[in-house]
Amino acid sequence: MRRSTLAGALTLVLAMSACGDSADPTAAGGDEARPKTVTNCGQQYSYRQAPQRIVTSSTPATEIILALGQRDRLVGTVAPGELLPEYADDMQGVAIIAKKAFPPPSKETVLGARPELVVSAYPDDYGPKALGDRAKLAEEGVNSYLLSGACQGHKATVDDTYADLLNLGKLLGAPDQAEALVAKLRGEIDAVKPVSGNPKVFVYSGGKDKPTTPGSQSLVDDLLRRAGASNAFPEVTGFGQVNWEELVKRNPDAILIEDQAFEPADTAIAFLTSYPPIQGVTAVKEKRFIVVPVNDNQPGLRSGRALQTIVAGLG
Repeated sequence: MRRSTLAGALTLVLAMSACGDSADPTAAGGDEARPKTVTNCGQQYSYRQAPQRIVTSSTPATEIILALGQRDRLVGTVAPGELLPEYADDMQGVAIIAKKAFPPPSKETVLGARPELVVSAYPDDYGPKALGDRAKLAEEGVNSYLLSGACQGHKATVDDTYADLLNLGKLLGAPDQAEALVAKLRGEIDAVKPVSGNPKVFVYSGGKDKPTTPGSQSLVDDLLRRAGASNAFPEVTGFGQVNWEELVKRNPDAILIEDQAFEPADTAIAFLTSYPPIQGVTAVKEKRFIVVPVNDNQPGLRSGRALQTIVAGLG
C-alpha cells in the first residue's frame, strides 16, 4: 500500500484555465462555470470552474473518470493495461504517461501533460519521489484528488467510493452520472448475501521470507466484513509483514490472494501449497484460495465484483 504525508486543512482556490474551442461548456456560463467546493482527505478544495485537463495516476481513478463521461478531458493516464474491458475503447488516443503504476511516475513526467487536475488512488503519487506535496502542486496551478479510501490514517470502506463519485461528479459537472454510478455500485454491494460462520481469512499480498498483508484499514478488510468473514490479522493496520509461525497459529479458513504483476496468483498458490511450514494450515490443506485482482481491492468501481468473488470463494 502506498503512503504519503498530506498537508493540513486549508482552502485552495485555483483559477482553472479552460482549454478547447468555443463549444467549451464553461464558456456558456452554465453550472460548470460556477465555483464548487469539495472536501478530500480533510482538506477543502474550491474550484472556480470545472477542470478541463485531467490526468489519472492509477487504474481505479481512470475508470471513475471514464465512467463519469469525462473521456474528452482525460489528457493522460497511468497503467491503462489493467483497465476494465468496458472502458478499453475509451482509451484510444489518450496519452500513456507510464505503463506501470509502481513506482509512480515523476512530477516532470506527469506535468508534461499539462493537467489542471490529477486524480489518484495511491497516496505516494503525492510523495517526494513523485508529484510531491499537494499544497505545493496547487500553488503551481495543478489541483489534485486522492480517492478517499487511500487517505492517510483513514479506515477505507465502500462508502468512500460513493463520496468520491459524488465529489468528482459535482466538480466535473456530472452529478447525474455520479448519482447513477452510486446507485449501481450500491445495488451490487447490497445484493451480495454474506456467508455464515465468520470464517477467518488471511489476505496475502506476496512475500516468501515474511508474508505481507494490506492491513485492517484497507478496503479489502471492509469487503471481508461485508462478506461475513473476519481478517486473520486485525491488529495490522497498514500494509506490512507478518510471520509464518503466527499464520500457522491463527489457522485461517481461507487465503485471499491479490493477483498482481510482481507475483501473479498462480505463482503465489504454487508457493503456498509447497511451503512446508504452512502445510497444516486449514486454508492450505483445503486449497481454499480466493484470487482477487489487486485493483479490485482498491477504492473504486470494482468493489461489487470483488465482494462477489470473496463470497463465492467462501461458499
